[in-house]
Amino acid sequence: MRHSIKQQAMAFCGILQSAELVRQIATTGQCSQQAARASIDSLFVTSPDRTVDVYGGIEGLRLGLTIAAEISRADSQQAMVSLQYASGLLRLAKYLRRDPQRQRTLSEELKLVEPIRQRAAQAYDDSVIAQLADIYRNCISTMGFRIQVGGQPTILKQQEKVATIRALLLSGLRSAHLWYQLGGRPWRLLFQRRKMFMALQELT
Repeated sequence: MRHSIKQQAMAFCGILQSAELVRQIATTGQCSQQAARASIDSLFVTSPDRTVDVYGGIEGLRLGLTIAAEISRADSQQAMVSLQYASGLLRLAKYLRRDPQRQRTLSEELKLVEPIRQRAAQAYDDSVIAQLADIYRNCISTMGFRIQVGGQPTILKQQEKVATIRALLLSGLRSAHLWYQLGGRPWRLLFQRRKMFMALQELT
């Protein structure tokens, strides 16, 4: 895949999309189903020809593109919360890149979920979500840095909601890892932000 600013921007939108879905679940108990399916599906796309193929096409990134636009205008407090989660995912991905053994374990665990996904016919299925949540808890939550999700206490006490949040965080971590693979670096978010948002405008 090409390491262009546009490709990096797509991966960053993938991170923002997962982060926004986490925010939606944690605060309302619901989230955009179409976006959630695209984000969870991305975990099982291992050899894409193009970055956009990770998300099943540009429509699979529509929510992420919307959040990116809101961030560029600085007109949404909710979008800024999603950006905070995205920043946490980038930090997690940075640690993961330094841990080859954990990367191998994560890859192996995802392969074990693939048969369950095939039987369920879609990745956004309760049985698949539960397995992905276990992977996040056992493989990612044991790292030195953890993302603190805020929201409605009654929602965050519900096991199925927590499982969905963990699965979506895992999908966000996949996009964050992809962002690094495409040449994304934290300093570029500071000094190339305008260029990235201009690239995203071409996709909307």
